[in-house]
Amino acid sequence: MSKNQVTYSESLKELETLIQQVESGEPGIDELAGMVKRATELIKSCQEKLRSTEADLNEFLNATDHD
Repeated sequence: MSKNQVTYSESLKELETLIQQVESGEPGIDELAGMVKRATELIKSCQEKLRSTEADLNEFLNATDHD
């Protein structure tokens, strides 16, 4: 895994932190725009990891079904 990649758990934790900050009313509008952009990136990353894991799992299950 490269240094720039974060794990699914790390992404999820960061998303939870962002949500808590938004709900608390802390960020100003400029900061909020950056937070929304970051949240979008994290959500896409999580979706990709879930799709990849699902594909790997399906491939494994299909391979074991044919044995």
